[in-house]
Amino acid sequence: MQPYFRKDPLFIIQGCSFEHGWDWTAGGQPVDLTGTRFELVAKASASDSKVLIYLSTENGGIKVSGNTITLLIPVDKTKGYGWRAAVFDLRVTWPSGRVDLFMSGKIEVRPGVLNAP
Repeated sequence: MQPYFRKDPLFIIQGCSFEHGWDWTAGGQPVDLTGTRFELVAKASASDSKVLIYLSTENGGIKVSGNTITLLIPVDKTKGYGWRAAVFDLRVTWPSGRVDLFMSGKIEVRPGVLNAP
């Protein structure tokens, strides 16, 4: 599989819920995601050791339904995001144990107007 390298960042508004999903198709057909696990790790830079966001199918931050993968970050988490930019990898683990990069890109956090003092 060829990973998708996003040219545009994912935008999170600080203090708002974040939900973004993708339908995974190959050759125009839905990809069977039965038994897969996904995880997303975001850091200030690829070499940074501090994880800014960790989402997975195990912690409820990533939902898989059919061939749709959805990222979910609740408002109580985004409210605390004081950072403004990160890079991320979204990986899939297949039932066989094989791990592939599904998507890579940038995340930008924008302050919410209603969060201003």
